[in-house]
Amino acid sequence: MRIGVKIGPATERAVKRVAEEAEKAGFDSVWLSERVAIPLNKPHPYQPTVDPWIGLSFVAAVTEHVTLGTSVSQIALRAPVLMARELATLDRLSEGRVIVGAGAGWVEEEFTSTGVPFETRGGRLNEFIRLLRHLWTSPEEPWQGKHFTIPAVGLIKPSTHGGPPIYIGAGGPPGLRRAAKYGDGFIAVPLPLPALAGLRQKLDEMRAQFGREGPFPLLVQAAPPSTVPEAKTMVEQYSAAGVDGLILTYEADLPNAFLRTRDVVQALIES
Repeated sequence: MRIGVKIGPATERAVKRVAEEAEKAGFDSVWLSERVAIPLNKPHPYQPTVDPWIGLSFVAAVTEHVTLGTSVSQIALRAPVLMARELATLDRLSEGRVIVGAGAGWVEEEFTSTGVPFETRGGRLNEFIRLLRHLWTSPEEPWQGKHFTIPAVGLIKPSTHGGPPIYIGAGGPPGLRRAAKYGDGFIAVPLPLPALAGLRQKLDEMRAQFGREGPFPLLVQAAPPSTVPEAKTMVEQYSAAGVDGLILTYEADLPNAFLRTRDVVQALIES
């Protein structure tokens, strides 16, 4: 099982050491989340974050092997040509280590503050995913869609053939359809094991309905175990539920939180 770790909030240069220590510890991947903007007139569970793609570019420069991903980013808030170029740049400079974790978003203020319609976010992301792949492979051909019109242009292309994989994060039926039809993988929030098994089955069934075949990794964000036996059990149970990888989310104090439990991390990685 692939074991990754969230290294955010990455608001300070100290994320350099977090990333370096994560790679030394043997983590398969490092992840940043995104919250572009938050409302000020009502309670909100999260704080605004740094741009995860700039943060991961910083991390790419001090690591050699770990995969660099977002869990997740509201990519469709950006202009598609600029987003395609930014991701291609990171993919080239990291030598193909990028996973684009994408979500439609649910915080209306993120859309109103960036001038993007909130009501059409799902359809916009569906087209955005297809458009990114077009811009990464054949930008010399024009694109005419419902939400975007792009003329034929010359653009830098990513290192990864066809572009970095795009994993979808979602909670409702529209997001599951998006993942099954357009995604290369899925990033789930913490869920009970029976729910994860049901999610795996649902995604597989929907992908078959869309005529899609091949690998489709299911990654799950999860709290880390406390002991070596718990780690081994965790891998067994999540594997049985059809999960391909975990993204460990520590409450705070990185990298010390996982350095203090090196044996537990190693048990996860080796199980």
